[in-house]
Amino acid sequence: MKKILLFAMMALVLSACQKEAVQPKVYGRYVPERKDDFAWENEFAAFRMYGPALAAENPSNGVDLWLKASPELVVDSFYYREHVLGKPYHINYGKGLDCYKVGHTCGCGGLVVLAEGKTWIGGPYDRWEIIEQTPDRFVFRLEYDSLQVGESVLQESVTITAEAGNAMNEAKVVLNGEYAGELLVGGGIYMHDTIDHFEVYDALGTVFYEEDALSDKTAAQMNYAYNGSTSQGRIYITVRTPEATVTDIQDGNLIAVKPYTMGDTLTYYFGATWSEWQEKTEK
Repeated sequence: MKKILLFAMMALVLSACQKEAVQPKVYGRYVPERKDDFAWENEFAAFRMYGPALAAENPSNGVDLWLKASPELVVDSFYYREHVLGKPYHINYGKGLDCYKVGHTCGCGGLVVLAEGKTWIGGPYDRWEIIEQTPDRFVFRLEYDSLQVGESVLQESVTITAEAGNAMNEAKVVLNGEYAGELLVGGGIYMHDTIDHFEVYDALGTVFYEEDALSDKTAAQMNYAYNGSTSQGRIYITVRTPEATVTDIQDGNLIAVKPYTMGDTLTYYFGATWSEWQEKTEK
C-alpha cells in the first residue's frame, strides 16, 4: 500500500510539473479569418502584421500594436471577440485593446528605408513561415516581393523573434534587388497627431516615443461610447538599431537607421509597453 501511495504521489508531482512546464508565455499564428494577419505576443504586448488579403485597403509592412493589461495571452480571444462575438478589439473590456493606428506607415517598429531624402514604406507580406514555436520563444519569417524604393522594386525578408521575459522583439532584415543609390535601413515609430513626448538616444541608436493611448480619434470615440472613458493610459514604444547613423524624425516617423549593403542582414529591435499593464501574482 505504501508503494502504491508513493507512486500515486510521484505521478501527481510529475503531472503538476508537466502542466507548469507547458504554460506558454509567447504565442503567434497566421490568422486567415482576419484577412491574412500574422499576429504574435509575449507577456508585455501583442503585435500583428498585414497580409495579402488586405491589399485592397493599402496596408503597409508596418507593425500594429495591441495593448495588454497583464501577461495573459490574448491574441485568440481578441480575434474571437471581434469576429465571432462582434465586440470590437478597439474597446478595452478589461484585458487590453487595439488603439494604435498604422495605416500605410511603419507603425510600432516596422522597417523603414531612407533614400532619396524620404522614407519608403512597403505593402503587405506575400508569404509567411513559422520557424520555431515553443512556450518561451516564437520565431517567424515574412517575405515581401515588392518594396518600392525610388524607381526600384526590392524584395524584403524579415525574421522576427519574440521571447518570454523580453519586451523587445528582434527583427533580422535582408533586402535584395538593384538600387544604385545609398540606402539607410532600420526601425521606425509612426507618431500620431497628438505628439506628447519623444526622445532620441543617438549614442545607442535608440529612439523612444510616448503617447496617449487614445491618440487615434476612432479608438477614443469607441471607448468613450462604451464606458465614458476619455483615457486609457499611455503607450511607450522603443526602437533600437545598433550603430544607427541617423536618429531623427522623417515624414512623421521617428527612425533609427544606418547604411545598408544589399543582401546583408541588418538586425534591429522594437517593443512597447502600456501604463495599465500589471503583472499577475499567483495566490
